[in-house]
Amino acid sequence: MILLDGKTISDQILSSLKPINKSLHVILIGDDPASLKYVSLKKQKCQQTGVDFTLHHLTDDQTLSDLINKLNHDSSVDGFFVQLPIKNKKFLKLISPRKDVDGLNPNSKFTPAVVVGIIKLLENYNLSFNNQKVVIINDSELIGQPLKKYFSQAVLCNDQTKDLSKITQTADLLISATGVKNLVTADMVKDGAVVVDVANGDIDFASVAPKCSYITPTFGGIGPMTIASLLYNLSQV
Repeated sequence: MILLDGKTISDQILSSLKPINKSLHVILIGDDPASLKYVSLKKQKCQQTGVDFTLHHLTDDQTLSDLINKLNHDSSVDGFFVQLPIKNKKFLKLISPRKDVDGLNPNSKFTPAVVVGIIKLLENYNLSFNNQKVVIINDSELIGQPLKKYFSQAVLCNDQTKDLSKITQTADLLISATGVKNLVTADMVKDGAVVVDVANGDIDFASVAPKCSYITPTFGGIGPMTIASLLYNLSQV
């Protein structure tokens, strides 16, 4: 079993981008501990790469539309995004496609950063899945649908999928992005499969890892790659 080390590869990507002389604004709603931590990590990476970082911390989404409109029209703002999760995803469609560096607007000029992170991580390990079975437990516009552009043969699953384990057992590449802790257990995984945990805990790592050829760690896999991909997108504005 080989760990897909997103931290090391993300550091290499960020080092190649320095300095990024751009401005990034982040909108955070509420005080979700995971979101606070993730925004803090993004701020840290921005400081390391020369990005001018600004945080807009809102208690609720009452003024979100006005703030998005303001940032859309502020020429000093190169890129911005709303930290997920948020209750109403309609706000994501208000973000200017040319400033939407996280790829949250379906009309964005950028591929979602999390998707770019997944693809870049697999590419760095020379993993290709042509003519192989790919199963993605997520069918959203932010993850599942964009990933299917890279893996046209992929089967997308969601919380309504029947016999999920029978489907995942056939996967040469299994990607899970649900936020449901330990959703994927050893009995759901094919021997020798490549397994990617996007949500920091979807995969029951201790039981699943021994069956895999490659697997992301619970932390230090897709998370760092998403931040690196976000800043890569920003560098392209």
